[in-house]
Formats: sequence, structure tokens, C-alpha cells
Amino acid sequence: MKLKSTLLSLAVAVAFTMPINAAQYTVPEGQPPVPGADASIPDNAYQNYRYDKTRNIPTAGYIALKDKVHKKLEQQINENKRSVEDAKKWEKSYDKYLDLISYESTIVMLHEGDYKAKMTVPISVVDGYLKKIDKETIGAYVGEKNVVAGLVGTTKKVENESIYKTAQRKGEFIYPGISKGYWGITDKYTNENLPIMFATVTFNKYPTQHYIAILSNRDQPVTKKLESTMANFVIPSIQSLENLDNTSDAITWDNFTYRLPKGMILKEDRKLNKVLRRVYTSNDMRLVVVQGPLAHKNKPISQYTHTILSSIIHKNGDVLLKDVPIQGAVIWNNGVPSYLLDQYNPGKLSRIYHLIQDDKNEYFIILSYVDGKVKYNHLELRNMMEYLDFKNVNQLRSKIEKKIKK
Repeated sequence: MKLKSTLLSLAVAVAFTMPINAAQYTVPEGQPPVPGADASIPDNAYQNYRYDKTRNIPTAGYIALKDKVHKKLEQQINENKRSVEDAKKWEKSYDKYLDLISYESTIVMLHEGDYKAKMTVPISVVDGYLKKIDKETIGAYVGEKNVVAGLVGTTKKVENESIYKTAQRKGEFIYPGISKGYWGITDKYTNENLPIMFATVTFNKYPTQHYIAILSNRDQPVTKKLESTMANFVIPSIQSLENLDNTSDAITWDNFTYRLPKGMILKEDRKLNKVLRRVYTSNDMRLVVVQGPLAHKNKPISQYTHTILSSIIHKNGDVLLKDVPIQGAVIWNNGVPSYLLDQYNPGKLSRIYHLIQDDKNEYFIILSYVDGKVKYNHLELRNMMEYLDFKNVNQLRSKIEKKIKK
């Protein structure tokens, strides 16, 4: 049995619902409204990785990709390289995989030094990096050829900085949990011709730390669509990571650090050939962490997508819960990518999967739990699962970064 299948087998051994409260923006007297704010969109829409119904892959491209794979499979049948039954199975697997990645989100996690925050963007990206801008400012950026996003932490008051002073459009806002909020639209960022919309927030409990969310369609002016994405998804998603220490413990395994929900205990710690497995349990909850040697030299995101298609969706039907919706997100922890799959089944058995790799090992984390019967809710558990860290994070970043234009 191949190592990948072994890892998955060891790890395993609905519709998403949300309240329909709209984003609760208020603005000081004399200030313009936040562009794009839409009262019909729930303020927690970002919590569903698939909520934004616009495909990350344009419809024409989506159809072309499906047709290309279907024609290739048909050709292999005609050349007697694949049976009709096998081709149909692959066709079904690929369609499921393509639907998953067409609606995935991106999570940007910044937990470097005193900065501890995250944001969610309903886009798909392939590159990312962390940059220390100066002694007071650090930024986590992600992107691909058409889009750039970033989360910047700083102790500087942004309203006093040139990014805000020179913005063509700007304003202030008030939002639950945020003591101060500013937004702006400008045609330049860091002296580059990069039109962006940005939002700056200061959490009530941390008045000296400020976070700037940035979103751009690269060489295009800021559009109504981008304004809507920032106002209804990105700004509501910006949150502190402080609650993680109240709900979970940081567990370091060699180079790798993950979060363990409080109350879970280690039941199994064993080795099978070159594969290591840890199993933690509590009432109606089971967390499995599997570590195996890195068996490829692919870029992490390329390998994650290959694993999801070939090893999770196609080969190992028992890994995924049957008849339960699945959503996915690329997670960037301080510039290091991983991939998270979420099968939330309200009131029933649910499962969260995380695919990770460093420079020597690959890891699978699978959390299975019965929703409503465990101590923590779905979002609290997923927040724990999103968080990762590595002792050699600087070395990993230097190897996997392909810097996007700022």
C-alpha cells in the first residue's frame, strides 16, 4: 500500500446554516457609508467557505476544464487504456474535486510576535509570503495572477499614515468588537500601481495593535464586486486569535505545532513502519494526527490538490463522510500554506481534515465529533484546526515562497 493511502487509512481507523443578521456597520456623523455593504448578506457569511456563489474559476474556464478531462478519459477508453467503469469513477471524482476548488476560500493567519489575528477572503490563491515591513509592521500577503490580499499588523495609527491620507475615497466605521475602523480606496500601494481597497481595525482589548486588510484585483480599478467582498466578507471575518488559548492547548511534535481542544487526552501513540500516529479522545470527539516522511518534491499547494483528488475523493471513500457537504480553504499560517476540508453536519457526526507538510514530513489531522454533544461548537473547533506553526518557519518560508507583486 502506498504511503499516502497508509496515512489516510490510519487517520480514519448537510447544508450549512447561519443566522441572517446583516453586517452591523454604523458610521460617525458626516462620514460616508462603507462601500459595498449589503444588508441582505449575513454578517457571518465568511464562516461558510462556499458562501460566495461566484466561482473562483470563471464559468467558461470551469466548463473547459471539465470537458478536457472528460475527453481525455473518453480517449483512454477508446485506446483500451482504461475501462468504462474506471473512467466513469474518475469522471465523478474529478467533477466533485473541481466543484470543491471552484468555491474554496483563503484564510490568512498572522501570529508573529505580538500580532495574533486572522481574516477570510472568498478567493483562491497559489502564492503567499510574510514580510517585515519595519520594526513596527509585519504583513502576510497571498495572491495569484489576478488577485492580491493581505493582513498587516502594526502599532502605527493608520489614520496618520500616507495610505489613508492619500486615499481617493475614505471613511470611518464602527463594528461590533472593533473600537476603531477605517476604510480607504487608493490607486497605489507601497509605491506600486496597485489599486486596492483596505480596511483598518483595532480590537477593543488591544488598543495599540492595528490590523489592515488589503484586497486588490491587481491591475484593475477597484470594482463594486471587490467593495462588496471587502465590506461583507473580509471586514466581518477579521478577528483576534486570543480565544484559542482558552479553548485549546498548543502541542509541539518535533518541528510541528497544532492545537488540541481542552479536555482531550492522548489514547494512542504508535509507529507503523515510517508512519507515526497519535490519537486523542474525549466524549463524542476523536482527533487523529498522522506523520509520515515527505515522499515528493511538489510545491505544497500542488501536492494538496493532488492528494485531495487522488487519495481522498477518489481512492479512499471511507475518509469522507457520505452525503455530507464538503467545503475547503487554503490556510496560510505566517506564510506557510496548508489545506483544510470541512464536513459540518448539524447535530450529527461531523469531520474536519487538515493536510500539512514541512520540509521533511507530511501530516494529516482529522477531527471527528458529534455536533451539539461536545464542549465546543463547529466554528470554535475549526478555528483550532486552522492554526499551525513550525519551529523552522523562516526556513520553510524561504523554500516555498514565490513572492507575489506587492
